[in-house]
Amino acid sequence: MSVDLRTTIGAFALVFLAIVGVAAVGGVVLDDAPPETDAVADDHWQADAVEPETASEGGEVEMESSEPSNTVVVHLGGGAAGPGGGTSILPIEDRDAPAEADVGALGGVRRGVAPLTAALVENGHEVRFYGGAVGSEPLPSMLSDADAFVTTNPGALSATDADAVETFVDAGGRTLVTSDPGAAGALTDFGSPFGVYGEAGYVYDMENNDANYLSVFVEPTGSGALTEGVEEVVFRGAAPVGTADGSATLATPETSRLSTTRETGSYGVAVRSDSLAVLGDSSFLEPENADRADNGILIGNVADFLVTGESPDASFGSPTGPGGAAPPGGAVPPGGSTPPPEPTDPSGNETDPAGNATA
Repeated sequence: MSVDLRTTIGAFALVFLAIVGVAAVGGVVLDDAPPETDAVADDHWQADAVEPETASEGGEVEMESSEPSNTVVVHLGGGAAGPGGGTSILPIEDRDAPAEADVGALGGVRRGVAPLTAALVENGHEVRFYGGAVGSEPLPSMLSDADAFVTTNPGALSATDADAVETFVDAGGRTLVTSDPGAAGALTDFGSPFGVYGEAGYVYDMENNDANYLSVFVEPTGSGALTEGVEEVVFRGAAPVGTADGSATLATPETSRLSTTRETGSYGVAVRSDSLAVLGDSSFLEPENADRADNGILIGNVADFLVTGESPDASFGSPTGPGGAAPPGGAVPPGGSTPPPEPTDPSGNETDPAGNATA
């Protein structure tokens, strides 16, 4: 092999080894320092960035009133009667201190007003439930001894019962009516003598709500007994209500809409007409909603409203039978039952006192 060939091969080998060495060293360097990449926008994966704004939690339901014991009659529509269709009374037992009532002890439909009734009982007031026409003491009879009345279902009142409530309100009896969406007609029939009416549809808000467009925020329109200390409450299903003079006690923000027209605006959802207060939602009274925003304060104000003021002087005329129907003879004798008719002879002839048939 010539000298030139050996020199060429040696040079090639040196160059090859140099290239391999540089590649090996470069690989080590690259492994130690990977290339930088642009940060990926991941704000939408952060829980605090996607969690909807919700209402703050409120406090306990408290009453400010120091009024002596009042009697409040509560009507919840169908299913409100106690066992056997009777009317339950709280406190159940006579004692120096009022019986305790917690929200868990009142089951069924009564649970829906438990925060209100519990507050009343804990402050020494008596709560009686009216279960409707069948098997209950007539409503006029109950209202004759009552100071206040509550109904969450005015459409379930019979015509006679509605007349009795109208008489009660006219006499100064403090009355709370809650009316949910779908009951505008019944509320208007009930409230028209007092200039109160309901509107069809429901109010919703896509911008300002408590994690659901149907759970609207509601604010006072001014100062008053029902709104004292209230800044914001939550109605889970708000029905628009109004009065003849156009005033409202609570209203929704301007961002809310009415389902029947989809028009934005502020809608009244609570009104007061003297001794009658009407709220377009009953859900705020439920235990799970009582601690949302200032719902607890509103419930306490409602309780104070029911027991504050002069006792009504209502006259309901002749006593009535169950469901408001007048019994035979126009009056119910002691014991609450109607006397049986006079016996007649099977032949159709009348009998004299001695039992002898007469012609």
